Amino acid sequence: MTVTRHHKWYWVCQAIGWTFYLFIGLLMSFLWFKKQQGMYSVQFVGTGIFLVLTHLQRHFSHRYRWIDLPIGKLVLLVLAYNAAASMVCQVLVSMFMLSIGLFTWQEYSFGYLVMYSANGLVILSFWSTLYFAFQAVQRWKQKEVEAYKLQLSLREAELQAIRSQLNPHFLFNSLNNIRSLVLVDQNKAREMITRLSAMMRYVIGYNRNNLVSVAEELEFLDNYVALEKIHFEDKLQFSAQVDTEAKKAAIPPLGIQLLVENAIKHGIGTKLEGGRIHLSLHRQNGHLQVQVENTGTLAVAASSSKGIGIERLLERVSHSLEQKGAFALAQTSEHLVTATLTLPFKEYENLHH
Repeated sequence: MTVTRHHKWYWVCQAIGWTFYLFIGLLMSFLWFKKQQGMYSVQFVGTGIFLVLTHLQRHFSHRYRWIDLPIGKLVLLVLAYNAAASMVCQVLVSMFMLSIGLFTWQEYSFGYLVMYSANGLVILSFWSTLYFAFQAVQRWKQKEVEAYKLQLSLREAELQAIRSQLNPHFLFNSLNNIRSLVLVDQNKAREMITRLSAMMRYVIGYNRNNLVSVAEELEFLDNYVALEKIHFEDKLQFSAQVDTEAKKAAIPPLGIQLLVENAIKHGIGTKLEGGRIHLSLHRQNGHLQVQVENTGTLAVAASSSKGIGIERLLERVSHSLEQKGAFALAQTSEHLVTATLTLPFKEYENLHH
């Protein structure tokens, strides 16, 4: 349900509910207070005040995110608000009744105030129960939709991973390079076969998890870079600086590798002389910052375009970590391009306990 449609139905329900309440009040006034014509206007005033107070409760709920509170705190907060609101309502109604002469100050009893306030508390609490129950159902439906979108996003990411990270060209180059190594250095060839096997196992198996630790991702990246170095030989220089704290963070699988692959494809791979890539990961202000610097020149159009791979990655970040990530690509010096991925920092172990 869209926000506009939700808002519309809220007012429809408010109108129907409080009109019904007003009808009951007018009927009771007709049956029991026939000689006090002013009681009809009292019913209109009381219903109007209840309408305003319930709408004010909705406003506070939205502004201060009451629905995010634990159920115990939410119940206590709503009861406290309803008790205070009911008391305010009865005081205002009593003042109105005094002003139109339904009774005098001498006839007024504090017991009536307490009795009618208790009655108002029941009515307001009934409204709150219906309102927050509806909000809970809406939130549950929203989470179901987000979970479905996440499944679709992960499936697309898996296909993208096979086509991109382990595309036929990469596999062909790796196998061809390993075949050449067999004749030159058998130990090195066996090592590369082991690395390629570990990479394929990681890609095939990661779809069981929405997230992996940075430490796991770096192991995969180490195998990937080792295989790429065989292809580029001395043209590819890779270095990394990773904070110990950053290794504990959770990250969508193949998130770091995607940045390095783009640096190789659009930076190093376009230069005959090759170049260098430097990876840095650190924790900063509650975020995990992943930076990949590579030799190259950034096209003007590329600086404003994320590409489908990065867009899918940011979607996975938003769904899996429940907060949005950010990506920036900039020419940081004459021959240096820097890609920066900023994610919410959440420890992988804490998310899987």
